[in-house]
Amino acid sequence: MTKEEIPVFISNFVIFEYGAGAVMAVPAHDQRDFEFAKEYDIPIKIVIQPFDYELNLDKMTRSYEGDGTLVNSEEFNGMENRAAINVITEKLEKIDMGEATVNYKLRDWLISRQRYWGCPIPIIYCEGCGIVPVPYKDLPVELPKDVKFTGKGNPLETSKSFVNTKCPKCGKPAK
Repeated sequence: MTKEEIPVFISNFVIFEYGAGAVMAVPAHDQRDFEFAKEYDIPIKIVIQPFDYELNLDKMTRSYEGDGTLVNSEEFNGMENRAAINVITEKLEKIDMGEATVNYKLRDWLISRQRYWGCPIPIIYCEGCGIVPVPYKDLPVELPKDVKFTGKGNPLETSKSFVNTKCPKCGKPAK
């Protein structure tokens, strides 16, 4: 919003499993950013002052990650940092520079991973009963050792003893 130029650094510093794969560094208020800035002599700007004392860049040995009052933040100076989030978001939307979003940080459930044996959910398919879970007493279901890897189709289908079973509900043949 200030149109102040900021440096861009390319590094393996980003934790790709967290967030969006990019970092907006705030070295005075994030320990990893603080250490990175100290290591590479990057300027550090305090933007949150604690309520009960004043940070001094010359004496800081670690980042300040608590709540406080905004400083060096233009029209938002003097606001409590948590209250400022919505006000800053509204301003960004108003000047068409950003918008509020929700990032649930959901990760791949791994059920969707492709495995040659299929999804790792122990299910029996019965013509009469439909989909039936493998009874708890029969868990874990172990993969068969007599599969044939031909490069075609599902290797599990080559193990008749694994594919063919009985429905735990009705006792009829199932897969």
